[in-house]
Amino acid sequence: MQLGYGFDDSHHVQKAEVAMLWDSGFAWGNPQGWQVDLQWEVNVAHWRSTSDNNPNNLWEFGASPVVRVAWWRHTWVPFVELSVGPRLLTGTRTSDDHVISSAFQFSEYAGIGLTVGKNRNFTAGYRFQHLSNAGIKEPNPGTTFHVIYLRYHF
Repeated sequence: MQLGYGFDDSHHVQKAEVAMLWDSGFAWGNPQGWQVDLQWEVNVAHWRSTSDNNPNNLWEFGASPVVRVAWWRHTWVPFVELSVGPRLLTGTRTSDDHVISSAFQFSEYAGIGLTVGKNRNFTAGYRFQHLSNAGIKEPNPGTTFHVIYLRYHF
């Protein structure tokens, strides 16, 4: 279970996110050293506009593969992660100044984090996330979030 908070100051948008991750079973490398693994992530997020120009809140639904490179040598595990996947939004604008024209978006992010604990159950991380419709429809200003998150692995 993952809880996250993100913000895009340039478009005056904040988001709160809940995500679930599953291990795909694919791992390459040394389980006592560097290892690359593939996870699946499903998320739901609520976008809140902080704009003064006719604000509009919306929801985001998504699913993505996540590639993670981690150093599994200690009880603390640093990692980097990359992901690209589709997103569906419940609207096409967060304000009159931020119209995204298509509810179908693509998300890509790069992140860093640290997993800790005796059983490596706790994770904290940061993601630089960009959402865009990839030019399907104009205007396509995109939305770029800085996201921090906490995760507990059951």
